Amino acid sequence: MGALQIRALGPLEVVADGQSVLLGSEKMRIVLECLVLMANTVVTADFLADAIWDGSLPAHPGAQLQVYVANLRRLLEPGRPKGVPSQRLASRPGGYVLKVADDEVDLLQFRAHIVAGEQAVQAGNLAVGAEKLREGVRLFRGPIFPDLADLELLAPDLEGLRETWLDAYQDLAEIELALGRHNTLAGELQQLVSQHPYRERLWASLVVALYRCGRQADALAAVRHARKVFVAELGIDPGVRLQELEALVLRQDASLDAPATNGHRPRQRLENLPAPVTPLVGREAELKEVCSLYRSGECRLVTVTGPGGAGKTRLVLAAAARLGEHMDDGVGWVNLAPLSDVHQVPGAIATMLGLEDWAGDDPLKAASRFLRTRRLLLVLDNFEHLEDAWPMVVDLLTAAPDLRILTTSRRRLGLRAEYEFELGPLALPPIEPALPPSRLREVPAVKLLLNRGRAARPHFGVDLENAAVLTRLCHRLDGLPLAIELAAAQLRYRTEQDLLADLELSLNDLPAAFRDLPERQRTLTAAIIWSYQLLGRDEQLLLVHLGVFAGDPTVEAVASVCSGAPHVQSRIDELLSSLADQSLIRRYTDASGHQRVSMLQSIREFARDRLSQLSWAADIRLQHARYCLWLAEAAGPILWGRGQVEAFRLLQSDALDLRAALLWAAGPDGVAEVGLGLVGQLWHYWELTGDVAVEQRTAVDMVEKAADTAPEVLAPALSGAATLCWTVGRFGDAAWLHHKALEAFERAGINAGAAWTTMCLAVQAAQTEDLTTARRLAAVALQSPAASPRTRVASLVVLSRLAFFSGDVARTLELSHRCAELARSIGDRWLLGVGLVNLAEALEQAGDYDGAESLLLEAITGALELQAQGHLTGFLDSLAGVYVARHRTELAIRLLASADSYRSDRGQLLDGEERRRVDGIIAKARSEAGQVRFALAWSAGRTLSLTQAVNEVLRLSARHAGADIPYRVSRFSDADGALNPAPW
Repeated sequence: MGALQIRALGPLEVVADGQSVLLGSEKMRIVLECLVLMANTVVTADFLADAIWDGSLPAHPGAQLQVYVANLRRLLEPGRPKGVPSQRLASRPGGYVLKVADDEVDLLQFRAHIVAGEQAVQAGNLAVGAEKLREGVRLFRGPIFPDLADLELLAPDLEGLRETWLDAYQDLAEIELALGRHNTLAGELQQLVSQHPYRERLWASLVVALYRCGRQADALAAVRHARKVFVAELGIDPGVRLQELEALVLRQDASLDAPATNGHRPRQRLENLPAPVTPLVGREAELKEVCSLYRSGECRLVTVTGPGGAGKTRLVLAAAARLGEHMDDGVGWVNLAPLSDVHQVPGAIATMLGLEDWAGDDPLKAASRFLRTRRLLLVLDNFEHLEDAWPMVVDLLTAAPDLRILTTSRRRLGLRAEYEFELGPLALPPIEPALPPSRLREVPAVKLLLNRGRAARPHFGVDLENAAVLTRLCHRLDGLPLAIELAAAQLRYRTEQDLLADLELSLNDLPAAFRDLPERQRTLTAAIIWSYQLLGRDEQLLLVHLGVFAGDPTVEAVASVCSGAPHVQSRIDELLSSLADQSLIRRYTDASGHQRVSMLQSIREFARDRLSQLSWAADIRLQHARYCLWLAEAAGPILWGRGQVEAFRLLQSDALDLRAALLWAAGPDGVAEVGLGLVGQLWHYWELTGDVAVEQRTAVDMVEKAADTAPEVLAPALSGAATLCWTVGRFGDAAWLHHKALEAFERAGINAGAAWTTMCLAVQAAQTEDLTTARRLAAVALQSPAASPRTRVASLVVLSRLAFFSGDVARTLELSHRCAELARSIGDRWLLGVGLVNLAEALEQAGDYDGAESLLLEAITGALELQAQGHLTGFLDSLAGVYVARHRTELAIRLLASADSYRSDRGQLLDGEERRRVDGIIAKARSEAGQVRFALAWSAGRTLSLTQAVNEVLRLSARHAGADIPYRVSRFSDADGALNPAPW
């Protein structure tokens, strides 16, 4: 077949074998346009005859139609030999078919461009999607299929084609707005709305485009004009989106601002680098070298090595900040120093990535899944004491091709992919000949000494009189940054001449025990020892006691571990201030108002080593564990009620020490009873954090070895271990442990605990679809005279869900309302959220969307305040269902996408009824929005963290102030302040 081009989306144009074809006959043009409109399908002769003569058929229409077809064949295939059948316009039984490729007919090109554009948008490539849709809509050059315009027979086909073009244009406008192309779009949209004034999506895009162009007044005028058009000419109010836009424009809402995007699906950047406390001094050349290593595409792993105190962490922090500017997905910082076990490394990485709850999955697999498609720099600081974790580094590099890793360690990891950067001491000035002050102050070691010295003595500097002394000081300290900082802190109390004299004396007497350390490390150790030796006896003893802490303890905690040294305990505040003055610790006040103590890791390790040499070290560790148990016993019950936000934050601040105390108590030198007490008090805290992998394994090991423990201690630990197993998806173990817990509670006579455990068994029976058992156990727990308020609420939750899934709407409403009322009286935000969501779903089922939305917004607000993000996903899914029903479809899609992104990044999978429920909401949203709008909103939603998604909901929801709902739940009452909701 020869070359052919047919354009019918405007004035009809035909080009055959490079020559324009003149179709003089109107009837011949009608035949061709009908065949083009239904290209590559058989068009019957009767249909063509009806189109040509529009109901007024001649005596012999078939013969005349054959003449038109024959003429068309000659024009479309000018080089076809006589007697050869036409390949372009072929005869078929009962009719004819025009055979053309997509690139030969503009209509087919249009359809192909639209499909390609939709697929690109669904894949997240907005720029390509916009390009394809733009190419498609440009093919419409005027009135389409002009010779068919007056034919009633083809009116539906032509109107459908025009609708498809307009839908594509609306999709294109929204995509280009997402790409930040509002400047070029505003004029185009103004012309379109003038031609098609009843298109809400075009009006909405125009309002947003005008707003982003800085034309807020025009945007407001446009949205108000649109409302007048709909009310005056159609007699209806505009849709939800246009109504929302007017309010958003008036308050200049941030959601209207142009997005920052490069045309691909934007993604939330990870930025958790610690803020540098001091400037990087004297390491400009090293910083440049470390960054330059990654310029080679082959380099993916760099280890900065060097002795303790060389400034590895500070250099890497600066390098990560600079490299992060070129990483699409940001930088993730993991401090490995607090970890004591190789198996904790994957959990630390997953937690840093925001994967606090990986639902029982291997955290390394969860992290690998998360990083697989990301271009990110991962920093692993202080690797030296966890060298056996090197296979995890290899696994991550293998799983994530665009991942870059930067580590610090006292020696290299020994991997083939590794580039080592050895960080030596700071450059030192020559002793002979001495440099003049103007040049001396630019030498890196001296520059750092001057910088830190001014913090201790504001007017400290270098001149002709002290130049030689400062030179010798830097040499005596081997140019090691930490040693220089420790020495500089002493300038508050002594001259640089006295400081040098003391340094030379103490460093000359290094103990022989340190000879096995690397030479540079000996110098740093000596500097710390020297600072330690300058302390008084009580200060030294307090510093050693601080070595027992894994995190930043409160002053109260420090005093508690010094109970064996009353002379230290009585002076605790004075001694801590003295240590802070000498830069060995830092005192600060946390967000909750607690006074806390922090130390550099090198000093913490020194204190920990000294602690291990004390004959009474075990007593100090026991005091530490007992303090943690006391803290758990004090905060644990509060975590169930009104003070739970403050209790949760307090426990979060001491999380490292709570875990360290648990691991010590479970170890060979620990006290099992203390560990069991920690499990019994803290399991709910760990459950709320979602970070339970280590605690779950430890708790199960402990309870399995504690058969002879007193039942009043064992029972809460068994119940806690069971819930932790449930949290990580080990349902069989959870059921077995709950049965053991029930037996122990009954032996101990703790009836409240027995009632709680019975309720837990009811939940598990419901999950396994043993509904009869679930209903019976929930009723038993509810009717128990000893049941705590929380047990009663939880039992009602089980019964209400059973009623919900059985379709008993009235019973569901009754029970759900009771749940919410009782949960509110307790003051537990998490439990209240569960009750509110259940009630909201029942109201939604009854058609009360206002009431359902109001309750869901309250549940979400409470969960956000508590920071229990793992529960927010289910709440957002439920709210999205309400929004779909209320035709706030795009917001619903963004919420669904945000929740889905959170779960997929953490390896969490929905199943059963919940999976079917969420899939149903997504299917309704997709059907209402269409493929492109759905893909755009889904892409935007996946960039939102849960907190961002919630904030958007609260900002946009005018009804949050309270709707008139039939099942109003009362507000908190101070009269219930003394209520203890803890389950036992």
